[in-house]
Amino acid sequence: MRVVVLGTSSVYPTKDRNHQAIALLYGPEILLFDCGEGTQRQMRIKGLKISKISKIFLTHWHGDHVLGLPGLLQSLAMSNRTQPIEIWGPEGSKEKIKHLLQTYEVSFPFRIIVHEIKSKKLQIIDEELKYEIYAAPLCHTCPCLGFSFKEKDKVKINTKYLSEFGLTSDPIIKKLQEGKNIIWKGKKIKAKDATFIEKGKKITYVVDTCATENITELAKDSDLFICEATFLNELKEQATERGHLTAKQAGSFAKKAKVKKLIITHFSQRYPNLRPLINEARSTFKNTEAAKDFMEIKL
Repeated sequence: MRVVVLGTSSVYPTKDRNHQAIALLYGPEILLFDCGEGTQRQMRIKGLKISKISKIFLTHWHGDHVLGLPGLLQSLAMSNRTQPIEIWGPEGSKEKIKHLLQTYEVSFPFRIIVHEIKSKKLQIIDEELKYEIYAAPLCHTCPCLGFSFKEKDKVKINTKYLSEFGLTSDPIIKKLQEGKNIIWKGKKIKAKDATFIEKGKKITYVVDTCATENITELAKDSDLFICEATFLNELKEQATERGHLTAKQAGSFAKKAKVKKLIITHFSQRYPNLRPLINEARSTFKNTEAAKDFMEIKL
């Protein structure tokens, strides 16, 4: 599993920072979180194939988070994609995407399935065999969501324990993973002794919000917490008015949610040097790094 940062700017892009987008590479698919202007070009530079995108999760409908969507969908259409693509977004997303697609002279050979998230509380919005996606409403100047990707726990085999019974490779091992005891060469092997649980990884993505306890609930126990830090705390009042967090607030939420690592992002253009933002976030949560365009995090 890899996370690739495709953009780290806030409303104005800079020569070093593209608009917001995060790609989560999981198995054969790419889950895309936000799709700011230039996202598909960023993916090409990084060597990521847009054809592998299966799902897109939009936090909200401000341009710096969605203006790359029309171009990306057009490129998928031009490549003769037939596999459906699913898009999740806040209330009103169906109508917005409908009008967006009517603007361009493009026909789509694939279905675009849009899911609107209207709940006022944390909820599961998508579930696959190996993972779940959660969403929670945030506090911005328009309807906005935060997302968590949660890999399901895995039942692993204790190979050292099984080797004591001379069992190294056999289809019967699958029964142990299913929680069933087995008999092997006349000896009983208990599933609870022969297996252990490997906790799934959790990644949380929160951008464009002022302080709300929903952040803590959504990010709780995340292995990786990607959170906006648009301003320094000296501009806290301005940040709140505009529906944003300061670096200090991002660190505080990381601490309260007991995450393992914090990556701050969504930086105002007024900060060409990110060191003050990093230092401020680290004053409340030490394990903090600043995101950079094309940064890759392996989990």
